Amino acid sequence: MKNYQVQDIKNLLSTAKTALIAVPQLTIDSVAAALALALALQKSNIETKVYCPTKPDANYSKLSGLELLIHTYNQNDLIITLDYPLTQIEKVNYNQDNGKLNLVVQTKEGAPKVAENQIAITSQSATSDINFILGDETQLGAAANMVNNGAWVQISPNDNIKAWAKTNVVDQDAPFCEIFSFLLPMIGLNLNVDSAKNLLIGLRVATQSFSVNVSPETFEAGAVCLKATQSTEITPPVQVAQPTQPVQTFNPNTVPTA
Repeated sequence: MKNYQVQDIKNLLSTAKTALIAVPQLTIDSVAAALALALALQKSNIETKVYCPTKPDANYSKLSGLELLIHTYNQNDLIITLDYPLTQIEKVNYNQDNGKLNLVVQTKEGAPKVAENQIAITSQSATSDINFILGDETQLGAAANMVNNGAWVQISPNDNIKAWAKTNVVDQDAPFCEIFSFLLPMIGLNLNVDSAKNLLIGLRVATQSFSVNVSPETFEAGAVCLKATQSTEITPPVQVAQPTQPVQTFNPNTVPTA
């Protein structure tokens, strides 16, 4: 079992309401791990986005949480958020008044007025409460400077610790999905079925079906995720006593394919 130093991450998560996960390099291992983390954060009521500058192709279609991916990051974008029921909004328009832009939100007849405290204006440069990056920020290209603001957690399989990182987890020669199989429970996040399936897919691809670049911990990570994927399928016996079930073994060939 891996033993990472995670107290700083847990401290950041304890008050976080929003999170950003940056994936500089598109691989099934990195995207599967990022989406597994994102889904676990969402289950903990932390609003999460996953930024990857390269769009995935059909090879990524079996991963859960692809709707959380964004592929553009413009620090000059302005975001206006209304904490108001969408069912009470008739339409949204805009117009110009002496060179000034007006956004017009028309509510339905009889709907309550939009209060000022229901309006939030932010720019995309505003950082999330906690930010994760899987790898080296230089591969983000023009968006690399995003790491200059906010609290960042660096996750890396290389011993290349960055000065901008608030804290880091470095595990040399381990794929991202192996790292996150152990990391998620350590930081208090539930390894749910969708997260576990993503990690299994990433593990299989990164290790060529557990045949290369493996260690005992790699197989342990696979077993942990496989158990999590089957947790909802196991039901306790009802009234009738059942014989002891045999211990389930981990067969790498049963891992979902990417």
